[in-house]
Amino acid sequence: MRIRNMSAQRASALLLATGLVASCATVREAGRTSIDGELGAVRVAVFADDDARAAGRLLDEPIAGVLERREKGRWQPVFRSLEPSWAVAGLEAGRYRLRFDLTLDERGQPEDLERPVRRAIEVRRGEAVDVELILDHVSPAMVAAGAVAVIVAAVVLHEWLDHHDLPRPPLPPASWALDAAFWITLDAASRPRAWVPQAHAPQVTSHFPRAAETVAAGRVRVVFVLSEAIDGARLGDDAVLVTDDESVEIPGRVHWDADRWWIVWEPDAALPPGRRLRATLRHDAIVDATGLELAGPTGFDFETAP
Repeated sequence: MRIRNMSAQRASALLLATGLVASCATVREAGRTSIDGELGAVRVAVFADDDARAAGRLLDEPIAGVLERREKGRWQPVFRSLEPSWAVAGLEAGRYRLRFDLTLDERGQPEDLERPVRRAIEVRRGEAVDVELILDHVSPAMVAAGAVAVIVAAVVLHEWLDHHDLPRPPLPPASWALDAAFWITLDAASRPRAWVPQAHAPQVTSHFPRAAETVAAGRVRVVFVLSEAIDGARLGDDAVLVTDDESVEIPGRVHWDADRWWIVWEPDAALPPGRRLRATLRHDAIVDATGLELAGPTGFDFETAP
């Protein structure tokens, strides 16, 4: 009977230890700064994990972020981006929410996050609020609790080994728990920020692939993310032009993703390997609900792997 109880205690302690130090995504307010004017702003930065945040190293892949405002009992989208760092100015004071729910794979296809992340924030007049998303985060409290659980597990293991007359491993020093609990709270270095003011005409907030990026997949989608919804019925295949380094057009199809404010170009066949391509979004093909066009054509270059 004693052996069965001891095994159960040991297993429980070990499960507690691993469970408490498990990581999860978290969104947190990182600070507020005063800005000129009566309106507010939101600045966002996304990091892969705590080490990247401490080093000021932004996420190196696209992630779909949405800023929503609470209006008439519902969350209304205000801004969208695929970039790991962005900002929106000219916001009325009120209740807002940040939402992150998907990434893009190497072909530009959306992939849902295992656990979508949401965080309500308050936008105030004359203030910019900084918000950070850490995708693989372990809080100091969880680390401290996990350290204690590991020590408890070690104590239980000692008892079990003693019962079976086996040699004992050394206990971790007490100072280890303290270091593990608090090293993670050290502040991060300054990070780069992109300032994207809210406008009255549609803007391209981000795109996939990134400029100058080399893509390995054959049939890669090109995605332009807009700052607001448009009239998708007026969008034709000629809205996006993709050409190679000899100005030869690559055939493809264009569609409007109304749920995400994405203009998506999909090639009819695999892209030519080892070539430099240019994707251009025609400004006169993009019209919002009020009849305003994109301010000007937007384009970027990317490359295909050999």
